[in-house]
Amino acid sequence: MQNKLIMIHNEHFLHHGNHAGVLVLKNGQTANYGSIRVENGNAIFWSGKGLREVWKPDLTDEQKKLAEVLKKKSEKELIESDHIMVVPLSEIEIVLN
Repeated sequence: MQNKLIMIHNEHFLHHGNHAGVLVLKNGQTANYGSIRVENGNAIFWSGKGLREVWKPDLTDEQKKLAEVLKKKSEKELIESDHIMVVPLSEIEIVLN
């Protein structure tokens, strides 16, 4: 069953790039996500923080300036600042849209 769940998550992320939703992790935590890609068995996605600070449609002028600064940062920097998350597919219980 676990392999089937991983495949479902993998397919979901691969076929729904730039898609937002909610992940339920096996530890019970939930996380908002904006899919980026699946790589080496990991889901790589914008976190709720990243979605709010970079991609929210109704940003103020000040927020837009911050968003532009964040968009210029490397993926590594965005992971370190919790704007992008990397989670093993095996830790994802359910993908909600």
